[in-house]
Amino acid sequence: MARRKTPKVARPTGARRLVELLKDLLIVLLTCSAIFLAWQTPMATHFRGWVAPVPPVVQDPTFPNEDALTPYALRVTNSMGSYGVSYDAAALSRVFQRLSPFLGEAFSTAESPAVLTQRNWRTLLESPGIYCAFQGKIPLSVLSAWLGVGESLTGQAEALVLARDGDRFILAWRDGASCYSAPTQLAYDAAVSQVLEDFSPNGAAFAYALAADDDAYSALDLYVLLPVSTPRPQVYSAASPDLVGDRAALARLLTALDFLSGTDSAYETPGGLTVTENGDRLQVSPSGKLTYRAGEEARYPISSSSGSPTASQAAQAAWELLSQAVEPFEDLPDYVLTGAEETESGWAITFEARLNGIPVSTGETGWCARMVTEGNKISEFTLILRTYDPTDSTTLIPSPRLAAAALRSMTGTDGKLRLSYSDNLSATLTAGWMTGE
Repeated sequence: MARRKTPKVARPTGARRLVELLKDLLIVLLTCSAIFLAWQTPMATHFRGWVAPVPPVVQDPTFPNEDALTPYALRVTNSMGSYGVSYDAAALSRVFQRLSPFLGEAFSTAESPAVLTQRNWRTLLESPGIYCAFQGKIPLSVLSAWLGVGESLTGQAEALVLARDGDRFILAWRDGASCYSAPTQLAYDAAVSQVLEDFSPNGAAFAYALAADDDAYSALDLYVLLPVSTPRPQVYSAASPDLVGDRAALARLLTALDFLSGTDSAYETPGGLTVTENGDRLQVSPSGKLTYRAGEEARYPISSSSGSPTASQAAQAAWELLSQAVEPFEDLPDYVLTGAEETESGWAITFEARLNGIPVSTGETGWCARMVTEGNKISEFTLILRTYDPTDSTTLIPSPRLAAAALRSMTGTDGKLRLSYSDNLSATLTAGWMTGE
């Protein structure tokens, strides 16, 4: 058998090898370019987040928890109708966190305010936008500063609305019977509209709108925002830390308040114990009441870049001290800012409690903490320290309509119907409809 010849293979020349190498290099470059372009597409965004997560946004620690500003009632109006939420801590916090950036931008671009008529105020309430009702009267300077945009406006508000006015938003607020408005540079664009349109209407309405068709609501203040369904508030067991009999609890409190002398320095006085240190005087009672009077030194200073502290700086210092005082204890309520009143020597800052979004009226004053400033320090404070443990029971309360109808037979009320707990140091707390007199 003839032997098969092996075919000859042509070997590339040096020039040919250079051409092939350039071809391979070009292929690599084209492949890398294609991968880079694909990486920039929206589809790749998800994978980029998986490969290298976007770092979380770190909030400015100089501003308090947003919960201290969260309204007790919110309403969003869009092209479909109105969505309202009240007496629900989780829902209120979720909605307010989503909407507060718009409020911050509105405050930062607000122009000079003008007086607003009641009729125009109602028009704004029904325009696309945001409505907030606060638990007290909040200085606008504190609202804007705590939203992170500086102290842009003066005055105070128990309610405010951010409403569409043409292609911009107008910021308006109500202080008792007086209303004011200020144009802003916040544009009514697609991004803002999309957020507002995400809220599905649930029929939340103001008393004036309901009274037009049902006389049962005629006894209410015109601007009471009524919930769609009747709440079923939780029943709580309440207690006061015994700061006299429980020396361990007293020691934790003294440490939190920077009293370094400890419990051994406490001595009995009428109504409880007193601790004095460097001229400062702290009194505690078995019912959880704390009273502080400052000496010459500034144990609790107020940070101020120039001159006397502003309302927001005083409120910030008061919030930090409140947080510091209650930190050692559990089963605490939420605390919300309810006022900052100017005095001859400084400010008086008040806070009230809230349980699952429902206001708590403590004692005769309503507030659970009051801080007074003098110069660049907190000179005195009173804190009623209470703890609340939810039970398995809820309270059956009348519908808002029945509660409103009952007001018609009463005299001397302000018509501001609000669901609230009343804490007069009792062991059990139940909520009900209340109104001022």
